[in-house]
Amino acid sequence: MALKRVNPLIFAARIRSVSVGRVFVRVLMCSVALSAFSIFLSTEGYAQQATSSEPFRLRGTTGSGEQDPVFSESIEDANNSDVNADPIRNTADPVQQLQGRALPVQRALPVVDPAVTGPSAKSNVRASVVQSGTGALPETDPFTATGFRIGSWRAFTSLEQVFGYSSNINGVAMGEGGAFSETQIDLSLQSDWSRHSARIDANGTFRKPFTSVAEELPSANVSAGLTIDLVDGVSADFGANYGFTTESATSSTITSSASNRPGVHAFGSSAGISRTGGRLDYSLRGSVGRTVYEDISLTSGGTESQKDRNNTLYSAIGRVGYEISPALTPFVELEAGIRDYDEKTDRNGDNRNSVIMGARAGVAVDLGEKLNGEISAGYRIEDYEGENLKNLESVTLDGNVVWSPERDTTIEFAAQTGFSGSTTSGQNGSVVFGADVTGTRQINDRLSLTANGGVDITRQDDGSLTDTVWTASTGFNYWVNRFMAFTGSVEHTVQQSTGGAVNEFDDTTIRTGVRFQR
Repeated sequence: MALKRVNPLIFAARIRSVSVGRVFVRVLMCSVALSAFSIFLSTEGYAQQATSSEPFRLRGTTGSGEQDPVFSESIEDANNSDVNADPIRNTADPVQQLQGRALPVQRALPVVDPAVTGPSAKSNVRASVVQSGTGALPETDPFTATGFRIGSWRAFTSLEQVFGYSSNINGVAMGEGGAFSETQIDLSLQSDWSRHSARIDANGTFRKPFTSVAEELPSANVSAGLTIDLVDGVSADFGANYGFTTESATSSTITSSASNRPGVHAFGSSAGISRTGGRLDYSLRGSVGRTVYEDISLTSGGTESQKDRNNTLYSAIGRVGYEISPALTPFVELEAGIRDYDEKTDRNGDNRNSVIMGARAGVAVDLGEKLNGEISAGYRIEDYEGENLKNLESVTLDGNVVWSPERDTTIEFAAQTGFSGSTTSGQNGSVVFGADVTGTRQINDRLSLTANGGVDITRQDDGSLTDTVWTASTGFNYWVNRFMAFTGSVEHTVQQSTGGAVNEFDDTTIRTGVRFQR
C-alpha cells in the first residue's frame, strides 16, 4: 500500500496546534483546581480552626466523624428562620454549614460619605492617638494660687497691703476722720494624703492709723481640723481654734474712762462623729470654748479687771437629716450646753452661770453650682442661775445659701442669730440678728466685681435699747498675674439707735491696695 505523502510543514503545524491545545487544557484545569481550593480555604475550614480545639474537624461532626447533635439542632433553626442571616458574614446557608464551610468574619466597614472616596470629617472613624495621657483639661481659674509643697502638705500664702481713708475712723458718734494703713497676712496648710485629711489656717490683720485720735487695732485667728475616715460614710472630726480681737468702741462695757479697747481671747476645741452618703445622715459634736477678757486701761493710769466676764462654754449638738432626694435633705438639730463663769457673781452681784437649750429644723439644698446651702429656724433659751435675771430666749433664724443665676455670677445669702451677755445690773443680755447678701461678678479671668449689703440688729431683751447697723459696699479685684492683684473698695456704714444720737453714727471708708499670693 502506498503511503500518502504528507507535507512536512502541514504536519508540523498540526503537531504544534495539538501541543498548544493540551497546554491550554492543563492550564485551565489548574485554574479550576486553584479556585476550588481557594473557596475551600475561605469557608468553614478556617473558621473551625479559630473556634475549635480540634482545628481539622469539620463543623457538625464529632472527633470520630459522627454527626454532632447540637449542630443538627442549629441546622434546623437555620432552615426555619432567617434570623441568623448576616449580609456581611453570610453564614446562614445550611448547605455551607453541613459541608463544614463558613465565610470568614469580615471587619465592619467605616461609615463614609458616598460623595467622597474616603472617610470624611463626619465619618464614624476612630482617630489615632496623638499623645497618650492627654485629654481635655477641666476649666480652671488661671489666677488661683499654686502654693508650694512642704512634705505631704501644700502651703498657700497671701499678703495684702491696703491704704485707706475713713470719715469716722473710730466708728463713734461725732467721730473724726483719718487715713490708715492695713496689713493682712494669710497662711493655709492642706494635707495631701491618700486617706484622711487635715487643714491649718491662720490669718492676722494689723490696722495702723495716721492720726492720733485712733488707736492700733490688731486681730488674729488660727484654726486646725483633722478628719479621719473610719468606715464607708462614717468619719470622725477634731478641731481647735484661737482668736484675738478688740472690743468695739461702742461696747457698753467701755466707758469714757477707758484709754483703749481691751483685747478679747477666744480658745476652743471640738470632736465629733458623722455619717453621710446615705438616706439617713447624722452627726454628734461636742465642743469646749473659753473666752478671756483683758483688763481695761484707764485714762487715770490704773486698770479695771474684767475677770468676772471670763467664762467657759460646754456644748453638744446633735443633728439628724433624711435625704428625700439628692437635692433636698430636711434635718433637725438639738443643742444643749452649760456656761460657767470664773467668778460666782459679776461686778453687780448677779450670778450669770446658765444652762442653754436649743432646737432647730431646716432643709439642706444641693443643686450643684446652681444652688446649694441650708436654712433653719428654731428657738434657743439661756436659763441663768441668778434669781433676778430672766431667761434670755428668742426665735432663731440661721442659714447660708449660694445661688448662681448665670455663669460667672454668684449671689450669697447669709443669716445668723447670736446671743450676747451683759454687764449691766439686772439685764440678762441681748439678741443679735444679722443678715447680708453678697454678689460677685467675674467680668473676665483678671477682673471681678463685688457688692454687699447687710443689716445687724442688736436688741436688749428687756426692750430698753435697740441698735441697727446698715452696711453697703462695692469693690474690685484685678489680677496682674498669678501672684499679684490690685484691690479697691468703698463702704458706707450707718448705725441707728433707740438710745438717741449718742449711739448713732455714719462712716464712709475708701480702700485701695495690692495683694500678693503664692
